[in-house]
Amino acid sequence: MQHHRHTEANILGYRLDRIEESQTQASRYEVCSPEDGALIARFENRPEAERFIVLRELRTVAMRPRNPVY
Repeated sequence: MQHHRHTEANILGYRLDRIEESQTQASRYEVCSPEDGALIARFENRPEAERFIVLRELRTVAMRPRNPVY
């Protein structure tokens, strides 16, 4: 089975690739990490993949320690 990988976008450092396996199957989207390019998640459509990236970054920001304002 041959597949084609096309980089669709780079969102906040994450690489969003569209994977097409054959003419009969629909394409899927893969999200790769910004640090090492490892595969993090797969999705059926692009909006779900983009939402995953944004929510993952928002969770990271929410978990950071906050300094009090003086």
